[in-house]
Amino acid sequence: MKKLFFILFALVLAVGVNAQTPTVKKFQESAMALMQQGDFTNAMVALEKAKAIEPQNLETIKNISFCFYLQREFAQAIDAGKIAIELPNADQQSFQILGLSYKSIADYSAANKIYKRALKKFPDGGVIYSEYGESLLQENKKDEAIATWEKGIELAPSYSGNYYNAAKYYYKEMNWIRVLIHGELFVNLESYSARTNEVKKAMLDAYKNMLRPIVKTPYHLIPKYADFEKKQLDIYEKTKQQVAEGLTIDHIGSIRTRLLMEWMSDNAKLYPYQLFSHWQHMIREGIFEAYNQWLFGASFGEEAYQKWLSTHAEEAKKFTEFQQSRIYRQPGGQYYLN
Repeated sequence: MKKLFFILFALVLAVGVNAQTPTVKKFQESAMALMQQGDFTNAMVALEKAKAIEPQNLETIKNISFCFYLQREFAQAIDAGKIAIELPNADQQSFQILGLSYKSIADYSAANKIYKRALKKFPDGGVIYSEYGESLLQENKKDEAIATWEKGIELAPSYSGNYYNAAKYYYKEMNWIRVLIHGELFVNLESYSARTNEVKKAMLDAYKNMLRPIVKTPYHLIPKYADFEKKQLDIYEKTKQQVAEGLTIDHIGSIRTRLLMEWMSDNAKLYPYQLFSHWQHMIREGIFEAYNQWLFGASFGEEAYQKWLSTHAEEAKKFTEFQQSRIYRQPGGQYYLN
């Protein structure tokens, strides 16, 4: 997880490096390479040289804060972060790094002030909503945390972090339909990470629990569903007898196909939804089964999944090529969970 975290930050910081003067850019690139190798001492030397050339350079100061953060020198990270957020071109990552530094010393009140300030500047800042919700959860403000993540999903629909946090939250709350809704968008937005596999397993558990034909959720645990959710739940309800003897991956495929057909027939005009259009495209391309296998196959059983891959090599290859050739984006205006 720490490695993924560093890589994501490095990619973000690398964007800013391209805007620097040649000499500063050289020091920035050197510092990032050194940080990735764990050589923070020499990374800081390079950053200080860059700062000497351009003292108010946001990327340099932001990198200094991040370098201190990686070394767990949080007081110095905070000092540099405070400078970064005061610069006129301060970006979301400037606030994110400072907030992370405060959270690392359990000063959630200070972190939350930073996030609130950031949201005034970046009202659709997906990463800020994600971090802010995590900070609120640390204070055991669960209702505020999930409301923050949901707002992040609504305003920054292609940022994956809020979906991940929301899916985890709803899993604990046993709100299975929202685990499926947020979870599937997450794994399409972030298809290759340790978090992806975690959410895939949560989605399978959600199906197993939601489609059990006999067990009923106690009344006091039934969530208040939006119409968008109710319409999906009504379709799923029709399929419960189909899995009376136990849920298989073939069941999931046929249930999801039925959901899509009825949705496109009855609800697509009222609730246009990119994910369902994505399903429809994969059915036309003959790769929807491969997609469902990618989602749930390994969670059902690695041996069976590998056998499927070997016996459906052409379809699996076609799906992999399709998935790697496009970047999934969830458009705005398709948030229906209010």
